[in-house]
Order: sequence, then C-alpha cells, then structure tokens
Amino acid sequence: MSFGEPNLVGVTIQENSVYSGIDLSRIQLPKNCVFVGLMRKEQLILAGNEPTIRYGDYLLALALVPAVVPALKMVLRKTHPVSWSPLRCSLNWEQNHLLLTKDLVEIYV
Repeated sequence: MSFGEPNLVGVTIQENSVYSGIDLSRIQLPKNCVFVGLMRKEQLILAGNEPTIRYGDYLLALALVPAVVPALKMVLRKTHPVSWSPLRCSLNWEQNHLLLTKDLVEIYV
C-alpha cells in the first residue's frame, strides 16, 4: 500500500461530542490514522500525554492515506443525538431543578 503524503485533520470538540470527558487514547481511529494530540487554550498537548478531552478542544490527527480522510473526520465529529443546556433549553430549568431537588429530599428523608 502506498501511503503518499499524510493529511492533517483537525476537529473542534462540540458540547455534545461523545468524546468529551474521555481520554484521547480511548478513541478508535480508522486504519492508517494516528493522533498527534490536541490544542487547548493555545497549548499543544501531545497524544503521548494521554489527555482527557474537553469541550472546545481541537483534536489533531494524521491520515496516512488520503482515502481515509472522510472516515477520520466522521469519527472525530461523532456526537450525541441530543444536546441539552440549561442556558439554551426551552424547558424551564429553574422550575425543573426545584422539582428534582424536592423529589430527592423526599427520597432521602
């Protein structure tokens, strides 16, 4: 197999990413792809340091074969189907939070 020139692929981790909160080393990349590391707040953290991925991180990976670039991008952009945030949700978060707190108090009292 001819490797050719490697392609650097970068993806920003979204708030609903399936990778947020896990170690970089746990991500299964397509064949002929390797992690370089990630960028966080203008700092490069190499993959060998086994960083934990956070929202806003910029993942960097190399595709050694150009044909796998689309598959690599698809893997790195994987997200949960639903994103919830109390700041952007149409539900009344304060009311729901108070109800949940009341229910928990009733359970433990």
